[in-house]
Amino acid sequence: MVNKSRIGIDNSQISLFIAIFLVGIGFSIIMPVLPYYAESLGATAFQLGLLITVYALCQFIFAPIWGSYSDKVGRKPLVLLGLVGFAITFILFALATSLWMLFAARIAGGILSCATMPAAMAYIGDSTTPEQRGTSMGLIGASMGMGMIFGPAIGGVLSNISLAFPFFIAGSLAAINGVAVFIFMQESLPVEKRAAEVKVSRAPLLQGLKTPMAILFVITLLVSIGESTHHGTFALFAEARLGFGAADIGWTFTCAGVVSVIVQGLIVGRLINHLGEEKTVSMGIANMILSYVLFLQAASLVGIMVCMAVFALGTGLIRPSISAAVSRRTTMQQGISMGIMQGYDSLGRAIGPALGGFLLDVSINYAYYMAIIVLTVAIVILVLKKFSGEKLSSIDN
Repeated sequence: MVNKSRIGIDNSQISLFIAIFLVGIGFSIIMPVLPYYAESLGATAFQLGLLITVYALCQFIFAPIWGSYSDKVGRKPLVLLGLVGFAITFILFALATSLWMLFAARIAGGILSCATMPAAMAYIGDSTTPEQRGTSMGLIGASMGMGMIFGPAIGGVLSNISLAFPFFIAGSLAAINGVAVFIFMQESLPVEKRAAEVKVSRAPLLQGLKTPMAILFVITLLVSIGESTHHGTFALFAEARLGFGAADIGWTFTCAGVVSVIVQGLIVGRLINHLGEEKTVSMGIANMILSYVLFLQAASLVGIMVCMAVFALGTGLIRPSISAAVSRRTTMQQGISMGIMQGYDSLGRAIGPALGGFLLDVSINYAYYMAIIVLTVAIVILVLKKFSGEKLSSIDN
């Protein structure tokens, strides 16, 4: 078990950060390729949105369950389950020869892969002090972001071999990752602190709205809708507007990854400690809104990369801040709290791509208009909460 009195991180946390880094590579390798791969098997724009939605919907259903289950069996088994599920389903995705096989692989992947992140965040909650938590949550995000620096560029290059090849590489990376976690990562939750029984149901997700963390979960949902609308429609938006291909999309996501690492690794922890979670989240949402306004005006690859940098700055400030606030404020076990948060995040990811894809078919700009409105609602909620005297955490100023 990690000694919370220490300042800094130990070898097990380093193993976890490396694991998340490799997850980031594997996940982001497919980002510039997925739209074109699905289209090659006959998918329409709306079906592409549904392909992303079913993955997130399965995560929405199962993330709180896996997070709660990690309170009973420990964090390491759930991290491993997610990685093994990631590996198997991505390889099946690469072997698909029809659209229904893509959906089957994505559904299985959504069910299994979502075990990793709530368990990883609960691991950080177990193994850090409250003062260290914002920085450590930022490092989780930075590890993912670092992976996403390399992944999209790799995926864009590998797509020249075949559109399926990046999926084979992503699955292989996850398998290697699982072996490394099994060997090097130590369990953070001792047996005597584990829950004796876990109720497998959707109740914890609904109960989250009855806790002092309800505002955090609502903001998580709205931000996730706004963010996933972009992820689900960006490639088709850029293809229709600027003629982008997989390689161009890969470089834009790489740019976002660079900014994400800088923000989450060097900046967000200090901002949280100085300003508090509420102000840091507000700054992040404002940056996301600005990025979407800029996307609607962009006319070149350089312009799109600038937009992606502003977008990544926003998301880099938001997610670690919300995660840290939930971890600090929870009166439940860490696994349950992080599972609920991940569930709301996944629910947003289920709504955003399908709705965005539908709106993109209506008009090329409508998906971004919708995302701007949703994020503006999130800002308004934060402002109203500020004037009502409620705060996101005990350290808000």
